[in-house]
Amino acid sequence: MSARSKFFIPPADRRLGDRYELLECLGDGSHGWVWRAQRLSDHQIVAVKIPKAQGDKNEELAEGQKLVGAPPHRNVVAIHWMGRVPPQREWYAIEMEYFPSQTLAQLLEKPDSGYVTTFSRVLDLYEQVLRGLAHLHNLGISHGDIKPQNILVSNDEAKITDFGSSLQPEEMYVRTRANGGTILYSAPEIVGNELTVRGSGAFIRADVYSLGVLLYHILTGRTPHDTSSQVIRYAPFPRPREISRGISPAIEDFTMRCLACEPLERWSSVSEMLEHFPRVRQQQLDYHPERLVGTFPTTQDWSTDAMREFESGNFAAAGEIARSRFESDREPHAFLLMLAAAREDGRFAECLRLIAAHPEFANHQEVRRTALDSFLHTRQIEKAAQVLDACLVDTPEHPELLLKKASILGLEAHYLEARDVLMDLNRRAPNQPRILRRLALVHEQLRDSGKAVVFLKLLCKVTPDDSWAREKLAAYQIPI
Repeated sequence: MSARSKFFIPPADRRLGDRYELLECLGDGSHGWVWRAQRLSDHQIVAVKIPKAQGDKNEELAEGQKLVGAPPHRNVVAIHWMGRVPPQREWYAIEMEYFPSQTLAQLLEKPDSGYVTTFSRVLDLYEQVLRGLAHLHNLGISHGDIKPQNILVSNDEAKITDFGSSLQPEEMYVRTRANGGTILYSAPEIVGNELTVRGSGAFIRADVYSLGVLLYHILTGRTPHDTSSQVIRYAPFPRPREISRGISPAIEDFTMRCLACEPLERWSSVSEMLEHFPRVRQQQLDYHPERLVGTFPTTQDWSTDAMREFESGNFAAAGEIARSRFESDREPHAFLLMLAAAREDGRFAECLRLIAAHPEFANHQEVRRTALDSFLHTRQIEKAAQVLDACLVDTPEHPELLLKKASILGLEAHYLEARDVLMDLNRRAPNQPRILRRLALVHEQLRDSGKAVVFLKLLCKVTPDDSWAREKLAAYQIPI
């Protein structure tokens, strides 16, 4: 069984290493399998997620790593452990709390369900989501993917799950969204990749926007926007009371504040939302206790089709749809999606040709970063350095850009400067595997084997399954 296998087939004895007995496959999504399993050490029933991209580095497969060992919260699915399962250490797995449930999305799709026919119950579930997300924010984590599919419900209890997009302050950088439903629940600045990172507050307010979309959906039975291009343009959408006569003015105002296009006009935090929500909830129950929702026609446009192909990994098809749209009306979003499709498909030379052919987009943040990655992949280091300097003017403390700066300095044999950048990053975000690996390498180049060994040992401590670090230490004849 290869770690890069596309399909996970459990062995005849249903054992995953010496850690789990797999009992039932609960789901097979685009990014991984989830199994109900018994932990062999104590026979505890848990949920085990096995990512499909097993060839990726461990840190790229980790989800919600900061929650391991963190104080639990009744409205957040607990994560117990993650790593390569011993003894073979072939399959990466994430062990989570087992919570038999339905998703809020499934419940909202059944308008006659007892869960969602009254505001009392559904708003109680929403308040639990607020409490769970406030807990994550207090831990310094932005969830990044709040939507009904990621909220589990059993009886009257709700739990937030799926931390694949979660962010910590040291990792605040724009990421490609991997789910069509996600886009409709995301803030415009996230979907449009225009977010200028100035700290964790930007992503906290993006979570607030997603909470607004969730509440809008609960109140009206639909999302504010139907397509990604509508989200990016922040196309006009009806206020909740224009859709349903049973919605109170107070809860409408609460929702619309979440959905402000300008992040600074939203609620400043989920804690602030929790201060006001009990009053707003009661006003809704006094105004109209029954949830009145209908069915609404949804709009589909080119971006819906393009994103469907993009999310399925059909980057060439997504790029062609976006290209056709761009050639017809020069829509900026179409150009960005065409460029993103080429980048995700590894066609970096094409990315550079597209950027050179359309200088009107050259100063767009996402275009610059694509140019930077493309120059690096095509080994045009001098040009990459020039683009990096331009990117750092806008976001001089951006950790991902600084990591690339250290890499470029290393490629240019400026090892002392690269070391200084990496040491500063390590002080701000201690013991990140990517930083530790580069610190070990740069100290090797500086002929400082003592410090190289120090960082290799740290790397082995943080990621015990890192075979590269273990082999390096063995070469130094250092016991692990």
